Amino acid sequence: MTDAPEPDDYPDPLAEALKMARGLAQPDKAVIYIFRPLLTTKADLDWAEFYARQRAHALGLRVVWVLTADNSHQDRMGMLYRLLRQIDCAVVITPSLAHVGGNPRRVTAFADLQTVDPAECHHWRTRVPRYELDEALAPEPQGHSDARASEGGV
Repeated sequence: MTDAPEPDDYPDPLAEALKMARGLAQPDKAVIYIFRPLLTTKADLDWAEFYARQRAHALGLRVVWVLTADNSHQDRMGMLYRLLRQIDCAVVITPSLAHVGGNPRRVTAFADLQTVDPAECHHWRTRVPRYELDEALAPEPQGHSDARASEGGV
């Protein structure tokens, strides 16, 4: 009988490397999108951003940008799309669907959409036809506002 260690006693270099890589890996990125006219005060805006950041943290995401748009920006979805492509990000977090016009399809044509209230995930639709992406990115008509009465919160 020898005192030589069993093969299981040796550390597995691949397992150790994977454990280190997981520890060093950056969390996925997210952008918070807020449509300002839906919020009545600066405090509402601050709380909306706070809860969106909490949602990102709960999902294991790192917030890299907060995009706050208002009625002066007619190309809101185009701005969001270009920002996501520029920073190589595929997740948008918003306080509610009202902030993206009540329909998640405008965002899910190019990214995942996470809402805070209610906490929902709307997955990125792959293989979206070009005409549908063009519709999603189309600027809002002059004088049009996405500001709708939000049901039960921000």
